[in-house]
Amino acid sequence: MPTPLPPNAKNVFSSKLLNVYQWSQKLFDGTEETFETCVRPDTVEVLAFLDPRTVLLLKQEQSGKAESFLSGAGGRVDKGETHEQAVRRELLEETGCEAGRLSFWSNRKWGGIIRYEQALFVATDIKQLQAPHVDAGEKIEPHSTPWKEVVRLALAQKFRSPFFSLAILAMEYDPEQRARLDVFLRGDT
Repeated sequence: MPTPLPPNAKNVFSSKLLNVYQWSQKLFDGTEETFETCVRPDTVEVLAFLDPRTVLLLKQEQSGKAESFLSGAGGRVDKGETHEQAVRRELLEETGCEAGRLSFWSNRKWGGIIRYEQALFVATDIKQLQAPHVDAGEKIEPHSTPWKEVVRLALAQKFRSPFFSLAILAMEYDPEQRARLDVFLRGDT
């Protein structure tokens, strides 16, 4: 969990994926009010480069959701897993692929009404090992996508995660991020 809970927070609801906490908090005017937050598992996502100009994107459908969405491979971090272990597992499950080189890129810690951490990785030297093995509630179609199209999709806000979109745009337009990506793709890291 990225943002620690106050010491007086009490767990008022727990489910398989969520824990809800409440606590009394003093306001600036001296009054008190009850605050609450929902804590969920961290998530990971990977921008998998098939070559320096091609990315493996996923078009996904999930039961109970009206629209499909675009993303990199990723999902929840299971209890006891590191972020790197989770992203490797998700890449294998959703695409049947393994990353020869994987590197942490950035993260976003959400500390508001919903608390969790999103971590983004980049990968290359992608090898197909097996057929994908997705959950019964998912339909996933991997697509080899040119980098310029990935950038266009990010600009058009077509990805499920704004964090994923912003990272792509930074890789394309921020000189420091672009240089960092180029070093990774060349294998200099």
